[in-house]
Amino acid sequence: MVSGGPNGRPVREMSASRRSAAAIAGALCAAGTRLLFGLPGGGPNLDVIGAAADSGLRFILAHGEAAATIMAATYADLTGAPGAVVVTRGPGLASAVNGIAHAALDRLPVVVIADTVPSGERDRISHQRLDQAALGRSVAKATVTIGGIDAEQAASHAVQLAITQPAGPVVVNIDAGVVNVDAGARDLLPQDAHLPSPVPGHDLAPLSAALRAARRPAVLLGPGALGHTQAVRAAIVGSGIPVLHTYRARGIVPDSCAEAAGLFTGGTMESPLLAAADLIIGLGVDPVELIPATWDYAARTLLASNVPTESARYFTGGLELVAPLPAAIEVLATRRARHSWPPAAGRTAKTDVTDRLCRAAVATPGRLTPQDVVTTVRAHTPPGTIAAVDSGAHMLVAMPLWTVEEPHRLLISSGLATMGFALPAAIAAALCTPGEPVIAFTGDGGLGMALMEVETAVRHHLRVVVVVFNDATLSLIKIKQCPTGQGGAEAVCYGPTSFAAMATAMGAAAACVTDVAELTAALAEALCHQGPTLIDASVDPANYPAIIDLTRGAAGRRSSRHK
Repeated sequence: MVSGGPNGRPVREMSASRRSAAAIAGALCAAGTRLLFGLPGGGPNLDVIGAAADSGLRFILAHGEAAATIMAATYADLTGAPGAVVVTRGPGLASAVNGIAHAALDRLPVVVIADTVPSGERDRISHQRLDQAALGRSVAKATVTIGGIDAEQAASHAVQLAITQPAGPVVVNIDAGVVNVDAGARDLLPQDAHLPSPVPGHDLAPLSAALRAARRPAVLLGPGALGHTQAVRAAIVGSGIPVLHTYRARGIVPDSCAEAAGLFTGGTMESPLLAAADLIIGLGVDPVELIPATWDYAARTLLASNVPTESARYFTGGLELVAPLPAAIEVLATRRARHSWPPAAGRTAKTDVTDRLCRAAVATPGRLTPQDVVTTVRAHTPPGTIAAVDSGAHMLVAMPLWTVEEPHRLLISSGLATMGFALPAAIAAALCTPGEPVIAFTGDGGLGMALMEVETAVRHHLRVVVVVFNDATLSLIKIKQCPTGQGGAEAVCYGPTSFAAMATAMGAAAACVTDVAELTAALAEALCHQGPTLIDASVDPANYPAIIDLTRGAAGRRSSRHK
């Protein structure tokens, strides 16, 4: 029996390209996907967009493939359904690589759909021909070729690969020249493109014994715990045990709770708390989020995770327990009363960090401090407002000072730490929360990489407020130049740029601000505007060195990463 395609048309009556397009669109719809992002070429790309429309998937045209893939990854992060992006062969897939790498390192399920030079024509055609299977495998979880009579099976397999834990991106190459996936594309299917076997679970007895002996346990929460937020809250809130969150885990325990102790990054701001602990427990922590600093805390470290993360390699001397997280959380809940932390130890630790950050805020007249920008925007936006934060010096202020009460309200590229993230992520967030304002905190360098996506927000009437920390400098990299100053100003400084004028030219509302009063007024107008607004904030970068010393220490100055 032949199954039906879009509009009930029998799949085998379609062309091979349309059959493959219908198969992947159908598999995505079945998994709950409702948006398709991308920048199409011709041929099979247009077949995919047509099949998506027939299947009820809305297409969002972006200006760049990397930005479109970041949008798809953010959609996956916020909805739990696979993100989807369509790109053309050759340059399209190559341009998407940064977005694919972001999805891979932040463990987000994204299906990247690309057309190819048909296998039957590769001996003759070299134009735009790349080894797309090898390119995909270099950054994605797997590469799958769809074509021939097994298109539906291959499409379902690709989507299942993306969502199977640990989740990640899968590149789908549509090759209408393949007669049968098993026979014609075996060389394009890597051995790891199969569902992973279940990993035997560890006994949680070491965790139970450690908790019985501990008097000052501290908990680290990572993104693996996001799916168990209610259980974590039941175990932690009211216990007095301090909790640190990685970037992507923010909001599992609300910032308003006494136990919320701030951020865990591998840097120095969490050091006093962890140095005072006699047991450190990680729940769903992924070391991909952490800066490459030495782990030298004396406390015993136990790390529970549903899937292997090789955490013990980062946490020197730590023990990784691969076990169901609900079981580990239950062990913590039963032992939560046995500790000797002073009252509100977590809140005290977090307040100390934020106070020191705010004391470091110094700016010349006519310019804002980064702290002014973040605290002013936070004070004048609803508690549930989503903020997307780009990589760069400003994020060292935005991440600790933007308070959240629920998960998925503070978005960042944590594993890859790529610039050019905030605006595409904010666009996806606005599409997922129609009518609600979304903030994009970005530096001038990061915005330059994704600036044309302002037009995407304009075209879709999205309430995105882009706040640019404009100092015409790659401020974090400038700090890393010291003391030798390799390359001088030419390596890290841009000329003066009016991002407000650029946004206005694309149809967005815009304002330039130089003090808190102007920022407050501009923000009030932006929150009433039924479309995007860009606020071009003139920022003094003078206190960034003090900020990085507080949050990252010496390791932060040495690190080559943008985060």
